[in-house]
This record gives sequence, structure tokens and C-alpha cells, in this order.
Amino acid sequence: MNRRTLVPFGGVILGVWFLFFLHSCTAPPTYRELFTMGEITRAPPIRIGISTDSTSVAVRGPGRIQGGHFEDLAPSEVRLRDGAIELSGRLYEGEEVRISPEEEGTLVIGSKRYRGSLILRRDRNRISLINEVDLESYVKGVAGKEMSPSSHPEALKAQMIAARTYAMYEVRNQTLRKVKGEKFDLYDDERSQVYGGMERETESISRLVEQTTGLFLVWNERIFKAFYSSTCGGNTEPAWIVMGDVEKIPPLAGTRCDYCEGTQHYKWSRTFAMRDVARKLFPDDPKARIESVRVTKKLPGGHAAEIGVRLENRSKEFLFEANKGFRRALDPRALKSTLWEEPVYTRDELVIRGRGFGHGCGMCQWGAYRMAESGKSAIQILQYYFPGADIKKLY
Repeated sequence: MNRRTLVPFGGVILGVWFLFFLHSCTAPPTYRELFTMGEITRAPPIRIGISTDSTSVAVRGPGRIQGGHFEDLAPSEVRLRDGAIELSGRLYEGEEVRISPEEEGTLVIGSKRYRGSLILRRDRNRISLINEVDLESYVKGVAGKEMSPSSHPEALKAQMIAARTYAMYEVRNQTLRKVKGEKFDLYDDERSQVYGGMERETESISRLVEQTTGLFLVWNERIFKAFYSSTCGGNTEPAWIVMGDVEKIPPLAGTRCDYCEGTQHYKWSRTFAMRDVARKLFPDDPKARIESVRVTKKLPGGHAAEIGVRLENRSKEFLFEANKGFRRALDPRALKSTLWEEPVYTRDELVIRGRGFGHGCGMCQWGAYRMAESGKSAIQILQYYFPGADIKKLY
């Protein structure tokens, strides 16, 4: 290659290098970097969508709203009027109105007290109530709702570390914002974690949260989505199979649980009238009569993955996804899990006997209670249900 051709070729290389350098400076963090331990140095602010029938808002003390100061905000209904947010008879333009109490715990939504600030967000024809708090205050509001405040301290600490890890993962991944289009990070119910503000916050809860401040579940130097449910029924399942978009890592692969046996949700049975089952599974076929019901696929831990249903005078077997298709159609509250024995049926009745309560991934809460009572520490509990994980203090 002669010198004359080297010059433009070198210019191309230089241009490509410059574009790569510019991209590396402006591109968002990669998936791995989002969850790396070194990237987490403080408790972030978290936004929680508040689901409540009441839109009454009050502040028992001084605070600020949209830059203006008040000494006390009497209970007032939040409304939409003329395209603006109305509160205490005043209209506020814009998409968001922030109410910031000066004293912790003086914010009241309905009948519950909350820490942090309240954001009123206008979204077309509705108003969303969003509580913004730091992560540690959020954990105080979760611990006493996801577990009894009187539980063994080591079980509570395990719950707090798992809840903190789950929340940090969701905040950094922006799951609800990207997938659901929400303007907050977490729901306040079972769709994320049950959060009640200060409703069940006690002195002992606050003390235990302070003792575990900054502690996270970590695998391969990264936090992960730390699932948990009430009662696993004897085995937890691989989270990536049950919950979907989750990394295939050892701590989420599932494990045998020898601790929740004999607890209140360990065994249960439900009976359904076969005509009701047919109506719910085949709503567009009023003449459908069920001939047989069986489990056609199971997960590694024994939970049903698929249910086969055959109708009278039909050769085809209809297949239903066990949770979203079958359980939810029949009654998701009555069928506490998908860890079922083989269904027992007659022409008139269907009997399902099962074990456990919840999705069956990650930490078994009743198992954690029993482990704590037997002398196990919070660290031992978490390492049992999340095999291979470490617990690290990140701030």
C-alpha cells in the first residue's frame, strides 16, 4: 500500500475511533454496570405509586407546595378541574405538584401517615399519588407489611435485606417505567412489594432497618432481583421460569425448603363445581362439559406449568398455562399457588389439593420464620434461599 492511500485510510480509522469515544461518553450504562456494587454508593430516592380509594391529602405541620410555604395543610380532596390539579380550592398548572412537609411523618394520605414528599401527577383524566422517600425509609414501610412486626428479629432482618435489594434492582432497572409506562418505580401492593408508609412502622422495625442499612444480596459483584413469597410448600422454583425476565444465576435457581412444613398455608384443598370450571375456561362455549383435567407439565420444584383439559365428545385436549391461564381463570385467591397434586374430578366436581402460597421463588417467608426460631441468622437464612449469594454493605 503506498503512502497516498494510507492517508485517507488513517482518516477513516480516526473518525471511527472518535465516534466510538463519543458514544462511550454519552451512552447509558450497560445492563451489567447498572447493578454492579461499585455503582451503588447511597440510598436513592424512590417513587411509589399509592393505590388508595381516598384522594384526601393533608400535612400536619409546615411544608412547601410548588415553592409556596404553608403552616398546615388541612385535609383536602385532590381533583382535576379545567385540566389542572385542584387542591384546597387552588388550581395548579403543569403535570406535577410536589408537596414537601418540613417534618418527617406529617404527610397524611387518606388515613395513613407517610415519610417523604407527595407528588400529585396529572395524566390525562386521572391523578396519580406518588410518595417519594429514600430507600431506607421505604424499607421501614415494607418490613411490617410483608412480615409481622413481632416476628423474630433475624427473620425481619432477612426480609429487610431482600426487600432493599429488590427495590434497588427495580429502581436502577426502571422496570415499571419502561414496561408499564408508569412515572414511579414501585407499586405499593403485591405487584411489587406491600408498602404502607408508617402504618406498621414500630421502634423495633426502625432499629432493625438501621442495623441492616446498606446491606444487599449480591452475586458476582452485582445485586439481583431478590424474590420472596409467603410459603413455598417444600421447594422454590427457578425464578427465570416463573417470573420471566430474570438472569439465570445460581441464587435464583431454586432450592429445597425443609422449614415451612406444617405452617398455615403448607397444605390446602379447594373444590369447584365442574360447570363453573367449564364456564370460566370456555366462556364462548356454553355447551362445553369437561371430561378430564390433568397436569401435563411441571417445573423442577414440582409446581404445575401446564394443565390439559379435555371436553366431552371432543378429541382435542386444550392446554392452559397453569398460572395465568388456569389458576387466574378459576380463582387466584382460592388457588394459593400452582404446587398441586394431580387434580381429582368427577362429572360434577373438581378438587385441587395444593401446597404453598405465592409464586414460590426466592425466600420462603414462613421458612425464614422457622429458621430464625431455630437459631439461624439473617445471613444464614438468605444464603439458604439464595444459594451462592453474598450479603455486602454497599453504603
